[in-house]
Amino acid sequence: MFFSKKNKEVKNNPSIEEKELDIVELPIEAVAAYWLSLKKVCGTKWKKAVSKEANYTSEPFIKYILDLILSSFSDDLIRKYAKFKMKTYLKEFQRNFVIISIGLLGISVKENPQQVLIRIMSKFPLPPTSDVKLFKEAQSLVANVDNGKKPFVEIYHGLHPEILIKNILFYSILSRRKGVDFSLRYCEKVRSPFFKEGLRLIIDGFDAEFIKYRLNLQQREILYETEQKMNMSIEMAICLRNKVSYEDMFKVANSFLI
Repeated sequence: MFFSKKNKEVKNNPSIEEKELDIVELPIEAVAAYWLSLKKVCGTKWKKAVSKEANYTSEPFIKYILDLILSSFSDDLIRKYAKFKMKTYLKEFQRNFVIISIGLLGISVKENPQQVLIRIMSKFPLPPTSDVKLFKEAQSLVANVDNGKKPFVEIYHGLHPEILIKNILFYSILSRRKGVDFSLRYCEKVRSPFFKEGLRLIIDGFDAEFIKYRLNLQQREILYETEQKMNMSIEMAICLRNKVSYEDMFKVANSFLI
């Protein structure tokens, strides 16, 4: 199953932190294909196949759903708890996209990175960690660049907020010192197209208001699409649990597809 595959770049370069596949990045057709493939693999012994898949999958929401359908809960309770988890993930993704957007908008107007950090921290009920600590860690990463090193600094909506904030600060400081075009070349391996495309808009000379408008629209569409994929996964998992036929599972998937 594709949710269990390891990133090839990580295999070839152990110094790079392993990146898990996640439901945000995959097209909805690929998510539908996953559940249909799992149905084919399961056959009549669906519990054994689902249990094995749950142990190996690297996608957090899918793993949760697989564990949930193995429980003794009714279908209605499974759907209820799955929706709770969905809202939790969507809220976290939204906040991380906002953190990335704040960083990009700060870069676009050459804002002091310390002000960028203050804006980001306002998105939390309590700071996830010390702002002084985060800023010093980001400065240390930039110092490595000044010394001729090239640390891999990831930007990705699935990162832990503390790591994401530190990495956003790194690019904020780097862009202010060396220019946005340097940062774009430097982050060629960064996972997030949302971040890289934002940098390109800045380099192309678009003003901050347009960039903000565009980022907000894109974020809304990404989250809507992710919600659809999660809803489809919940329904198809329940079908799998109830031994619905492959043909009928396909019809369920098709109701979410154009």
